[in-house]
Amino acid sequence: MVKFLTFEQFHNKKGIGSTNIRVHQLLKYWPEASIYRYGENADCMIFQKVYCGLDYKFPAHFEGKKILDICDPDWMQGRVFVKETVDAVDAVTCPTEVMQRFIQQMTNKPVVVIKDRFDIELVPEPKPHDKEAKTVVWFGYRHNAELLKPAMHVIDELGLNLIIIADDDPILYQYSTRDRHDFYEFVKYNEDTFYENMQKADYALLPQGFRPQDVFKSENKTIKAKLAGLPVARTADDMRKFADPKERQLAIDTDYANIKQEYDVRKSVKEMKELIASL
Repeated sequence: MVKFLTFEQFHNKKGIGSTNIRVHQLLKYWPEASIYRYGENADCMIFQKVYCGLDYKFPAHFEGKKILDICDPDWMQGRVFVKETVDAVDAVTCPTEVMQRFIQQMTNKPVVVIKDRFDIELVPEPKPHDKEAKTVVWFGYRHNAELLKPAMHVIDELGLNLIIIADDDPILYQYSTRDRHDFYEFVKYNEDTFYENMQKADYALLPQGFRPQDVFKSENKTIKAKLAGLPVARTADDMRKFADPKERQLAIDTDYANIKQEYDVRKSVKEMKELIASL
């Protein structure tokens, strides 16, 4: 039996993206695994972004295998005991090679890349592209929308509409030369309507991050946009290129089938089972 102690649980929160991606989606295809309840024991416990700290040690009664699942560079915030947690577990999983290399500096224990993947059964048919681009979309947590600020002048230059799908409105229209109601729409993030709202746009705008933590970030947003059938623009040149529907369709046709196969969450379940068996 495998149990997950999640970031959502530990911090008494709901709707956390990392918990949905790296736990809830896996549980749908992993009947032997479930969410930890206080006092339970298991053959393996997976701590999803749950760390040892001044006021928390791993359950003393628990003697099974222990895995730390990391998805963000939490050590950069200085609020968690990452090294102490790595010492207390048998293995670490993370979504990127950059994060893997960083954690490997702390330990000789297995540090395994298990990518952020998605429930392919929920993915609609990709959006077809046959018209000039009019609308772009960005999605994520509100505080990460700062990455869009340098792109606002290009959005204005091209006369594009902007959809923001986020937990709250980052009020990016304040950086535009146009009136908000001319081009800007905020949509509250909802997993059930995510693809529907994404496909209202012609392509996704996900600029390359410039902050220290961005080098560690997963490509999950890029993959999710492409699963919706939207090519991803990272630069001003990309934005201008994707005005052409032929360029957008070509971008999706090139790697859509491979992405749908490689980023099926059932592959993450398989990799996690293999890791547990190897410990």
